[in-house]
Amino acid sequence: MKNRNNVKLILDIVMAVLFITFFKKNLTSFRFHIISGLVFGVFILSHLILNRKWIVNISKRLFDKSIKIRTKISYILSVILLISIISIIASGMLIMKSKTYDRVMFWKMLHFGASYLSLGLIGIHIGMYWNWVINMFKKTIKFKSNNISKSISTIIVLVILIFGSYTIYKENYFSKTYSCLKYVAEHIQPEDIESNGNYYGELEKPSFIQVATTYGSIISIFSIVAYYGDKRFKKTNSKKINTTENIA
Repeated sequence: MKNRNNVKLILDIVMAVLFITFFKKNLTSFRFHIISGLVFGVFILSHLILNRKWIVNISKRLFDKSIKIRTKISYILSVILLISIISIIASGMLIMKSKTYDRVMFWKMLHFGASYLSLGLIGIHIGMYWNWVINMFKKTIKFKSNNISKSISTIIVLVILIFGSYTIYKENYFSKTYSCLKYVAEHIQPEDIESNGNYYGELEKPSFIQVATTYGSIISIFSIVAYYGDKRFKKTNSKKINTTENIA
């Protein structure tokens, strides 16, 4: 069981790092972008296999009242994330196969929109399971928390919140996500659109640090918000249960 959890943790870290590199294909090469995208698909499949018992169990009992609301929300978000990632991989292949500018742009906007959406969903997913991640790290490196480590953690969270919020604003994250998905919704039917000569763009070659800090901070913002939101939800729900038991 311990080895299984270690594999899951390592796989999740690798997937998160790999996913961040997708946002700038010129970070490496277009060939690497394609191959690593397919590898990412294999990692996702492995992730599903490792968590198959939970997936099957919740799928069968999704509408069961005994299943916690938090679990249902986590399941639904995971399904949306899976659909989004499948859309990224499929649209990436269809971009290269499309012969008209209209279809290239349609699949390109779906590719970008699903990628931006997945960025936030991955962050939320990490935030909701952050306690599990921390516990795994503590067991692996035998780390014991104290007042100093808690203070450092608080400072780091504040720095990430400030930098991440600035990055989301600077990158127009929400605007880009909405615009891409809106374009997809408005251009489902093929149209005769004249090419502007820019199919792929992206001539600059960024560094890994630039890409990691930019998109990693965006994921972190969603993770932090999801973590504290989930923590607040658990606390509120616990109070309701205690109040109900006291009345009974």
